[in-house]
Amino acid sequence: MLELIDGHIEKMLSLYTQGEYFDRLKQAKESYVVLTGKLDEDKDEFESRMNCFNEWYLFQWKDEAGKKIVEDYIRKEQLDEDLSQAFLNVNHTLLEFSKTNWRSQVVLKDILHDEKAILAKGHNHIGLVEDDLFIGRVVRYKGESFLLRGVCTLPQSIRSILKKQSKKIRKMNSFEEELKFLLNLESLKTKSMHYQHIEPSKIFVFN
Repeated sequence: MLELIDGHIEKMLSLYTQGEYFDRLKQAKESYVVLTGKLDEDKDEFESRMNCFNEWYLFQWKDEAGKKIVEDYIRKEQLDEDLSQAFLNVNHTLLEFSKTNWRSQVVLKDILHDEKAILAKGHNHIGLVEDDLFIGRVVRYKGESFLLRGVCTLPQSIRSILKKQSKKIRKMNSFEEELKFLLNLESLKTKSMHYQHIEPSKIFVFN
């Protein structure tokens, strides 16, 4: 089923990044750069940042009418109810790679929502190791969880800072505040890459 989900995302990107949608893509990318920092092709993490942008564009960016790309795709492709709900309820969150269980499945700790997610088998593309902290998106479909390709890793040294801030955000019970927090984390990560001589704890500061 991971192939099914990846296939739909690839199709969305193919349909909504060219032709009449190219201007919308440019507009979205400009907004993303303002929110998270410059997308630098010379940096090692450019591919992962582009994946993060693509997923934000498809699942969270809204056009002038307040519509999301994924909503238009679901309507045009007439996706079934289960898949539609999976794509409409993508869990964008702060995660920790806890372990690989006895079934060879990756177990993630959802720090922002204080939950656990056990990924379906077949996640060979994530390139993560135990104890890694990262921002990512999880799709739940037919009882299984799938991690999308857009992953933004964060310094392990700020784990306690992020857990404390996540608890504050969680109490707000607001999708808007969660998104603002997660995009701010991406921005701070970009900043930390430019100022690697500064301790991450001095960069990842929250009011």
